[in-house]
Amino acid sequence: METSLGERLERALFELNVTQKQLAKKAGVTQQTISYIVKNKIPESKLAPKLADALGINPNWLILGLGELTKNFGYEIPIINSYFVLQKFFRDGYRIYGEPFLVTEINLGKQAFAFQTDLDQVAICSLENSFNAKEFLLIEASKFQVLDSQQDNAYPIYEWRKRSVEY
Repeated sequence: METSLGERLERALFELNVTQKQLAKKAGVTQQTISYIVKNKIPESKLAPKLADALGINPNWLILGLGELTKNFGYEIPIINSYFVLQKFFRDGYRIYGEPFLVTEINLGKQAFAFQTDLDQVAICSLENSFNAKEFLLIEASKFQVLDSQQDNAYPIYEWRKRSVEY
C-alpha cells in the first residue's frame, strides 16, 4: 500500500500510462517538480489537488490515500457563491481542495459549477449548452439574474438543487 503522496502519484502515473512530462504539461508545473515528488516520496504537497485534477483521479485518494484511485461515482462540481470566486475558478481551471462541492451523475465539462443563488438553493451550470437548457444564469459583480434565453456571459442551467446548509 502506498503511504506517501509520492508513492500514490507514481502508481497513478503507471496505472494511467501517463508520463511525468505529460502530467507536468497538463497540470502547468515543471517535470522536475513531478520527478521530485515521486523520487523523494514526498508525503504531501500543495500541488496535490491540481495534480489529481490533471490526472482525472480521486483527490482524496491522491492526497490522503482514502477511497479508490479513480473517480467513478460521479463528477464533483464546486459550489460558488460570488462573481469573483467564479472568475478565479475559470482562470485557474480547478476546484480548490476543501471547498464545498456537489456531485452530479453527468459530466458537464471541466468548468461546470454550482452557483449559490439562495442560502438553500444552487443552480448547476456549465460553459457549454450540450443539454438544451431552458434557463440561463447571468452573473455580474453585484447581482445575478435568471434568463429565459441565451445572452453573452450567461451560463446554461442544467439543474436546480436544494442544498442543506449546516451551521
